[in-house]
Amino acid sequence: MDKPPTPASGRMAGPRRFGWVPLVLATLASGALGAFLAVRPLRSEFATRPPVVILDAAEALRGVPAAQVGPVIARQRDIARRLAAGGVLVLDPQAVVAAPAGLYLRTEPQEADPGGRP
Repeated sequence: MDKPPTPASGRMAGPRRFGWVPLVLATLASGALGAFLAVRPLRSEFATRPPVVILDAAEALRGVPAAQVGPVIARQRDIARRLAAGGVLVLDPQAVVAAPAGLYLRTEPQEADPGGRP
């Protein structure tokens, strides 16, 4: 009369227990491959087209006394050189016919450093 115990019908036993692992790994691998393939064209675009910034030195000079103009211009040129060294194309607004507002690098009017450093 004793019946042998039967496994619960809702549970998987043995090698079928982790059957979902290959499915998850395949999903992750296909997602990574898709992301790689989607980003590849952008990398070549960034390599051939540098980021652009429009630096308005005249805006930085607004309200600066004439005696302090030289150091402020030197600071603006230093900013432009550092941006260019980082791969950014820096333009003067007089050379631009039209551009989105997001390309303009906003600088506040500056004063010369009292220590004489630009």
